[in-house]
Amino acid sequence: MTEIITEEMLQLKQLIIKTISKRETLKDEMTEWYNRFPNERFAKLDNLIVIDSMLSELDSNYKRLWDFHNRKQKLS
Repeated sequence: MTEIITEEMLQLKQLIIKTISKRETLKDEMTEWYNRFPNERFAKLDNLIVIDSMLSELDSNYKRLWDFHNRKQKLS
């Protein structure tokens, strides 16, 4: 079975990769923050929440496109 990947799907993949990178950077910063300030809220927690939400939406969009373009092959 040959997987169909459209240009839009490739763009979404790139956005997912960039978003994961941003998320990992923030998670590293958060670990460092809590090591230094264990009783204080991470100053960029809201950013991390937004990035997690964006990542979830990007992933859902990619899956919808993948299912749409590849479902016929799956049914065969």
